[in-house]
Order: sequence, then structure tokens, then C-alpha cells
Amino acid sequence: MTITTNKKPVRGVVSGALLAALAVAAVAGALVVVLGRIGFSPVLSPSMEPAFAPGDLLVTRAVPVADLSVGDVVVLPRPDVAGERYAHRVVELTTRSGEPVVRTKGDANEAADPQTLRITSPTVPVAVGNVPVVGRIALLGQDSGVRIGLIVLIGGAVLLGMRRLIYRDPR
Repeated sequence: MTITTNKKPVRGVVSGALLAALAVAAVAGALVVVLGRIGFSPVLSPSMEPAFAPGDLLVTRAVPVADLSVGDVVVLPRPDVAGERYAHRVVELTTRSGEPVVRTKGDANEAADPQTLRITSPTVPVAVGNVPVVGRIALLGQDSGVRIGLIVLIGGAVLLGMRRLIYRDPR
């Protein structure tokens, strides 16, 4: 006498549980990012070596401007390129007309940046860590063609997964 078991229901339960766990992890991660005021910024140049290399992904936390201090690595808008940001260390912190003004410097640069930047926002992104190499992937996302391709690929994978869950053979 041979006993056979159908493994399809078990596989469906396991894959459903895995999908649910991934969804919960994604929502939890999103909540941590939003509530913890966490941000991410790729390192674009070698100016912050050896602390951060090009292609690293900086993990930042928005801190009140009043808590900013010399030595913090901040992510600020580049004054010469609209829409682009850079990460440098604060080497001087002063106040002009009641607003904070910073001078920054890349760790690998010999001199401080020539410009000072007036901070008008209530918070500033300060580096709290980094993930090596992952910033290269983030930089790929800046290209609109790559971004559209990734959206289509991820959307297709989600739709395929949902289709399989909805139209599963009950046998």
C-alpha cells in the first residue's frame, strides 16, 4: 500500500506566509523611515574618503538645526547644480541675521569649500551610517529609463505573484 501526499497546499501556505511576512517587513521599514526621519543619499565623489567612498549609500537622520555641530557630516543642496546634493563635514558653524551658516569640507579635500551655506530649513540631514556599494544601485535609479524599467519589472513580478495566488489550482 502506497500513501501519497499532495504538497501543493503546503507550498501555497508557505509562499503565502512568506509573502505576508515580506509585506509586514516592508510596512515596518517604511514606518521606521518616516517616523524616524531617516533618509538615504548616494556618495557621488571621492571627496569624503576614507570615511565614505563613491557608490556608498549614506543613511541620514533629519536633526534640528539647533543640534548641528562642527564635525557632523551633512547632506546639503549643491549651490552650483540645482537638484543635486552633496555630503561634506561641517568645519565652521556661525550665525548671520539669526540663521545658521555652515562651511563644509570633504575629508579628502585639502581646503574647505569656498562657499558658506545659509540653512533656512528647520532640520538638516546628518549622516548616521553608510552601506557600502548600495549607492551605485541608487544612482542607477536617477536615470529615467532605468527607473521606468525597474518599475515595470517590479510591477510585473507583483502582478504575476498576485495572479498565481488568485488563480491557484485548488487540487
